[in-house]
Amino acid sequence: MSAVALIAMSVTSQATAQEWLDNLEPMTLKLADFSGDQNANFGKAMVAWEESITEFTDGKITFENYWSSSLLGALDTLSGVGDGVADIGLIIPSYMPQELPVGSWLFGMGAALSGSTVHDVAAGGAAALETVLTFEPLTQEYASHNVKVLQATATPAYNLLCNTPISTPEDAQGKRARAIGAVWSQTAEALGMTPVSIAWGEAYEGLQRGVFDCMVINPNQYADGLVLKDVAPEYVPVTMAQLQASTWVMNLDVWNDFPKELQDFITQANVKAAYDIWEGYMDIEAKAGELIAAGDVIHTNDVSALEPIAKEQRAAYVAGLADTAPDSVSDPQAFVDDYQARIAYWTEALVADGYEVAERTPEAIVDAFAGLSEVDLSNFYEKFNSEVTPGLMN
Repeated sequence: MSAVALIAMSVTSQATAQEWLDNLEPMTLKLADFSGDQNANFGKAMVAWEESITEFTDGKITFENYWSSSLLGALDTLSGVGDGVADIGLIIPSYMPQELPVGSWLFGMGAALSGSTVHDVAAGGAAALETVLTFEPLTQEYASHNVKVLQATATPAYNLLCNTPISTPEDAQGKRARAIGAVWSQTAEALGMTPVSIAWGEAYEGLQRGVFDCMVINPNQYADGLVLKDVAPEYVPVTMAQLQASTWVMNLDVWNDFPKELQDFITQANVKAAYDIWEGYMDIEAKAGELIAAGDVIHTNDVSALEPIAKEQRAAYVAGLADTAPDSVSDPQAFVDDYQARIAYWTEALVADGYEVAERTPEAIVDAFAGLSEVDLSNFYEKFNSEVTPGLMN
């Protein structure tokens, strides 16, 4: 039985399905993704999401996809989806702190991570997912822009990919690091580095020419996206914040016009898409890990002298979040505490499945990469589905 059929069985009876489906008007929805194409991690997950909806509606809902900013860019997706230029789009809330103050503030919780890829992606992603779907100040904030949150995910921890070896604070002193956002730039500064703002499309050439020395990004960029292995062969795995709550949204008017049966199906499909993205991160990080483990192009630097500095700074960043909360968050310290508790809860679930948090030594890091291709998050997905998803359908 297909995944679509299993979801459909839990949503509606055949008789009810026929009634709402008969009344459903055919439509084509536009999806805008500035981050990549249908072969990228987000793209593959969303294409599968679309296909499940098309199948569930017997072909009445179809999709047109606009990849790599061909319809909307990163800075105009929120307004574009709200205005109906696109029906679905990807939002990075920290790009729009004026429009999304709560979402941008939540972004700071990306500093509350371990550096262990499985746990940061799945536990961090689960905490982000349930929060963006249930935290009222955030859902209301998106609704004020006429969009409905579908799902959100979290990336692996960001590290440093450098064109020069860096293992000590002395090595890091004065080095220029591309770091876009305070959650990363403050860690770079704590290490003695100078944050710089360089456009994404200019990063490869900037590293190649020595315009800057390091890029604050996931190691998957060695094998995906910019493919930085030739211009930044020094892997400095100091743990920096993850990109928290990359959020997919839908035009609220479109969502409100859907019958409840379809809304409930899409809600479950949203969680499945998030799971697909978690699994996708395992795959692309594993590919980067193969390059790192080979050691012939990429050299892994020992960060034992740098990691405590970054860890202390990240903890201080999280500790100060309550003081910077938007007014719409009534008890920010309680939120921060609860969020950390949820990360811990989902981390414990992964440990119970046999995934111990990886240490941050060069040997342990390489070993952890080697195991990513064998990670199976299906039990974790089922736990989230049984505990959280039913409460989202009301």
